[in-house]
Amino acid sequence: MKWILNRKKKMIFVAIILIYFVTVLSIVASGLKDNLFKTDLIVVLGTKVSPEGIPSPGLAARLNKAIEIYQQGYAPKILVSGGTGKEGYDESIAMANFLIARGVPANAIIKDGQGINTRATAKNTYQYMQQQQLKSVIIISQYYHIARIKLAFKHEGIKQIGSGSPTYSSWRDFYSVSRELLGYPIYFFNIK
Repeated sequence: MKWILNRKKKMIFVAIILIYFVTVLSIVASGLKDNLFKTDLIVVLGTKVSPEGIPSPGLAARLNKAIEIYQQGYAPKILVSGGTGKEGYDESIAMANFLIARGVPANAIIKDGQGINTRATAKNTYQYMQQQQLKSVIIISQYYHIARIKLAFKHEGIKQIGSGSPTYSSWRDFYSVSRELLGYPIYFFNIK
């Protein structure tokens, strides 16, 4: 009887590990390949900014990806979304300044200083799109974040969603991918 129980425990353990790796692979794979097409808007999700207003290397990589996509003519406008972090600087302002310093016209940039998390960015983007009668977006973030962003945008009612992620990685990716394993089901089932 003991060997049957041990066998069941081992099978459950193997199933959990298998589900974990399949989920990690799907989340990572969905973000590694850019999905670009002509859209109305590029949306860059914020992350850490220094107290002096300088984007972190990860955020700078996102912004450079947005510039690349913008310059290739995929969309006429870039919405930068972020809140004011513990550093005390509005991410959207730092992001806009970064873009302007690299040649993106100020009138092509929309600032969302209330994008304090992925859901808020999705909600604010949807509201802006409704006001401007826009239908499609390309979202820009790190590869591990793309799948969850798409869910948030779909829940808001945005149906045409492209994506791009920079070729930037850091040691924090291990933590971030694990965090997405918790966040993705919450967004999938739209738990608030």
